[in-house]
Amino acid sequence: MIPRSSVSEGREQQMGKTTLPDMRRIHTSRGQPVTGGKSLSHKTSRFILGVAGSARKQGNSATLLHRLLDALHAEYRTELLYLADLNLHPCDGCHSCETNGTCRITDDMLTINPKLLKADMILLAAPAYMGGLASRMQMFMERTWPLRKGQMADKAGSYIVTGRRRIGMATGVMEEYFMRLGMIVIPGVVGYAFKPGEIKQDQEALDQTEKLVMDCRHYLSLMAEK
Repeated sequence: MIPRSSVSEGREQQMGKTTLPDMRRIHTSRGQPVTGGKSLSHKTSRFILGVAGSARKQGNSATLLHRLLDALHAEYRTELLYLADLNLHPCDGCHSCETNGTCRITDDMLTINPKLLKADMILLAAPAYMGGLASRMQMFMERTWPLRKGQMADKAGSYIVTGRRRIGMATGVMEEYFMRLGMIVIPGVVGYAFKPGEIKQDQEALDQTEKLVMDCRHYLSLMAEK
């Protein structure tokens, strides 16, 4: 089992650095009130898209994503996609998107991609299985390969990963995904739980989710200043 202190220390070490443009990681002051930018007392035109990759709508990762989006909904336009509800097929490596710029597979990615392009911020949530991400989330990420040529630049992304004990490379895969799309990475949430609902007993994960709410607000306020 990975000690929770190791995860927290790693996150704090990452966040203690100055902004790293090469890594596309935003530097945030976790735990501090958001300062600067326009008033967030009313809903803005900024759009936040959440994507839940769990097979269970009431699973632990989905529960934290609900909590996150509920806190942001009063101020921003939000939408939540459940991959389990969608008709998605895996990438078959045909490379037609290299030639035509679009994927030849006809499924619900045809409606998802326009939402990704429209969003200012993308929040992904999935459980960690066997040291990696749940298969639905991995398939979704692979199917966005045609968007890696600058279409997603200057958007922000963050993540929620939950697991019973060892989460392996799941968080690293999430961060690498956002960076390959040219997005700005906001450090995400790691929670430890197994049975549905157990995440509510992980106070540190709940606290990290509240801090991520502030980080999302902070980044979007910076966008408003541009």
